Amino acid sequence: MTVTQTLRGLLRRWYILVVGLVVAIAVAAGVWSAVPPTYTRTSTQILLPGSGMIPSGSNPYLFVGGLAPAADIIVRGLGSKNVIEEVVQGRAGTTVQVARDQTTSGPVILITVESTSDRDAAAVLSAMNQRTASLLDSLQAEENIPERRRISVVAVSVDKRGTAEQKKRLMMTGASGAAVLALSVLVASFVDGAVLRRRRARRAAQSDEDTASDEPALDGPPDSEKGPGPDGATRSEESAQADDESGETSGPDATAAAGEESSKGHRAESEEDSSTDEASDGADGSEDTDGVDAQSLGDRDPARTDDPEQTAVRPQADQGSSLSRSAASPVDPAEDTDLPDRRGDRGERAPIG
Repeated sequence: MTVTQTLRGLLRRWYILVVGLVVAIAVAAGVWSAVPPTYTRTSTQILLPGSGMIPSGSNPYLFVGGLAPAADIIVRGLGSKNVIEEVVQGRAGTTVQVARDQTTSGPVILITVESTSDRDAAAVLSAMNQRTASLLDSLQAEENIPERRRISVVAVSVDKRGTAEQKKRLMMTGASGAAVLALSVLVASFVDGAVLRRRRARRAAQSDEDTASDEPALDGPPDSEKGPGPDGATRSEESAQADDESGETSGPDATAAAGEESSKGHRAESEEDSSTDEASDGADGSEDTDGVDAQSLGDRDPARTDDPEQTAVRPQADQGSSLSRSAASPVDPAEDTDLPDRRGDRGERAPIG
């Protein structure tokens, strides 16, 4: 599926997108209200040498260069897991970070507190500042360092108001809204694909039904090929029966029958010629002769007439009729030799006058 087809499908299911957009806005608003902003407060402290470590009346900030190792020790002590858990106990969503300020080269300690409540952030930051001074005093007291030579800690800056950060809130709100929108797009695509597949299946089924209704029935032959008989025989069956009958006469029997039909045709033609001559001679003969000839001709051709034109056409018709009779009832050549010659039985008569 191309991008264009996907966009067209989404446009067809725009109502799903509209519902998804509304739901996404509602979910985003709910997440925005449910997730509070993060309040951040920071404090900066610097270590100063004791009055007994610097000349009398000198500026202590000019002698802070050698206190960087002491700042690292304080950072280690304050940043331990035990101290942080003890300070933030009972304040959910509050985190503390203790590190040296990397923006300066002096012994500056940076404490950062983040909490979902600005009040909790202020309380934790105040407790961490106090922990810095107490930790430093306890470490020096353990070493029995005189008061005038002990290092002191001074707060440089402490936030009086927390800074609300919306980064986490925006991330969660945007992620929830985007997830709902993506889900709505997937649902729209799925619905569009399902509808299109169902529509194609319906069209295919309708097309198959139309094709089946247009095709002729293959269970039997058309009505035009059915025979008129009561037994329901068809013309195709009659044609097949005729082919079977013609197939039975093929072979040597068919060849003998064809030869027999040819010989009978020539014999019938010669008889017709002789009959024509006798008819013309009988016009001048006696009545007995005419009676005998007429009887002989009548025996051979009952449909014979005295018209010369019909007599001239008759041999061809008789030849065709003899061929059809031979095809219908073939005669054995052995039996044909026993037949008497009609011309010999009739005899030759000399013309009269």
